[in-house]
Formats: sequence, structure tokens, C-alpha cells
Amino acid sequence: MSNNVNVYYDPNCRLCYNAVSFAKKNDKNNSLTFLPNNLLKDKELDIKNTVIVKDGNRDLKKSEAVILMLDKINFKKTSFFIKIFPTFIRNLVYDFIARYRYNIFGKIK
Repeated sequence: MSNNVNVYYDPNCRLCYNAVSFAKKNDKNNSLTFLPNNLLKDKELDIKNTVIVKDGNRDLKKSEAVILMLDKINFKKTSFFIKIFPTFIRNLVYDFIARYRYNIFGKIK
């Protein structure tokens, strides 16, 4: 596993922007690099409604990506709590929030 992790996010999403700001503030080891998802050229990955984390040869999406980011910023108790739930439940919650994120949190213009 490499030390530096690339995180691709939706730069038009206010929730995503706030999550990135929070992660940057708490990333004491500078182990995360945040990039807009339009720079991601992998056609096989659904980049429209999900965060993508590239950690070495691994591509993580949805809740798995969030858990890795939480681990990297030393929010291990939070990531442990999230891991209690099965992946399919975590991803259902993720998909619901992703689908309605603009309606709930707004868009950055």
C-alpha cells in the first residue's frame, strides 16, 4: 500500500467540498491528495455519483473509500463503527446520500 492516496471527488457538490475541507484539515500526515473527478479517465469506474480512492493498485469506491479516508486522517473509531455494518448496507446509505446530495446540500457554482 502506498503512502499517498488519490481521492477523486465531485467538485460541484457542496457536501463533497465540505468533506474534502474537513479531511484536509485533519490529514496531519498529508497522505491524501484531492483531485476533481473529471480528471479521472477510468471509464469502467462510475465517477458521477461516487468518491473514488486510488491507493496503489487498489480502486476503492463508496463506503470503502470513505473508510480508508477516515483511517488516513486518524478517525479510526469512526471508521471502525462504520465497518460494523455490512458493505451492502453502507453502500445503500452512500447511494441514497449521493443521489440526493445536490437537493439536500446544494451545488457549488
